[in-house]
Amino acid sequence: MLAELTPELLALTALAGLAAGLLDSIVGGGGLILTPAMLNLHPGLSILQLIGTQRTSSMLGTSVAAWNYLSRIPVERKIVVPACIGALVASAIGVQFAKRLDPELLKWTVLAICAVLAVYTAFRKDFGLVESRRYPLEKEALVATGVGAACGFYNGLIGPGTGTIMVFAFVSALGLDFLKSSGVSKAANVAADVSSWTVLAIGGFVVWVLAVPLILGNMLGSWIGSHLAIRKGQRFVRYVFLGVVTALIGKLAFDLLRG
Repeated sequence: MLAELTPELLALTALAGLAAGLLDSIVGGGGLILTPAMLNLHPGLSILQLIGTQRTSSMLGTSVAAWNYLSRIPVERKIVVPACIGALVASAIGVQFAKRLDPELLKWTVLAICAVLAVYTAFRKDFGLVESRRYPLEKEALVATGVGAACGFYNGLIGPGTGTIMVFAFVSALGLDFLKSSGVSKAANVAADVSSWTVLAIGGFVVWVLAVPLILGNMLGSWIGSHLAIRKGQRFVRYVFLGVVTALIGKLAFDLLRG
């Protein structure tokens, strides 16, 4: 049951969407801000309503970020398109597996993954700062499909931190720099979100009266964040990436220990 929706409450909802979009558009991790904000602002939402409503705004906001990156950072279509197709298909498969797995096991899995990402990135000082392509041109599309599929499956299976893991995956697997990886990741993340969002929307789990201010805030935040990342460059994105991964580790560890 939703509380009375005052103009102030709707404005705070839009502000939460803006903050999440700002962070998400750089390296992912907007859920670190948006999920607790929505739980506090709208405690009457069910879990599925929370996910469906948030995913509506993040999907559209990430689309804005993807457009900004890909229109300003040159990334070959033979990487972007296969990555999106792989993510779209695998996300739908991941959702089916998620219904059969222990959620506590999934949290421990995410914690372990984030810890590895943080340590590897911290000790590899040049990681993602300079582009160093790993494969010949004819193989890059195949690798991009595999990375998109793996991250899309993770998106459907677990969800939190998908954007951040995608950035790491495209840097490490294809040798892209952080900015190009962010651009490809945003496009692939949108594709992965489409599958799960469609199911939730058809099921009536999108609360549109809340989704609209979230969409407006998230799209504005994504526009600002993606422009900021492009202007500040690789090193800035790397620092934000490390900060988000550290925050994810802290949140997951706290949830598991409290549980």
